[in-house]
Amino acid sequence: MPKFPSKEWCEEAVRLTNADPEAAMAGQGWTGDFGAVVDPEPGKLARVFVVHIVPKNGRIEKMRVLDDPDDLDEFEPAYVARASYTVWKELLAGTLDPVEAVLKRRISVKGDLQPLIERMRYKGIADRVFAALKTEFIDDR
Repeated sequence: MPKFPSKEWCEEAVRLTNADPEAAMAGQGWTGDFGAVVDPEPGKLARVFVVHIVPKNGRIEKMRVLDDPDDLDEFEPAYVARASYTVWKELLAGTLDPVEAVLKRRISVKGDLQPLIERMRYKGIADRVFAALKTEFIDDR
């Protein structure tokens, strides 16, 4: 069972997403890559975790784990989502709604939010993928 956050966890998330037929349909016509930053928290996550994701033709074409949030500058992603480890954990567990997290500024999202909002009807895909992705959280003992 992969631990979140880790390269192995991200690779499994990509594999499950790319295997989901509805995800491929939902991703058609999408433009823009993503950066995600998981900020550390004492006693939970010791160092920042950064990933860059490139979707293309309804699939995730590339996924890179980076050493530092500043490394995202090289790629200039269309979207960057950044939050504390606890917020990401709540999002993945389904105990925090992503729209609520953005509105309450628990997660910061840089980029044009309109295309993301328009695709919220596909939120069930992420819920399904994350439910299928057996996850061990790094702070669970």
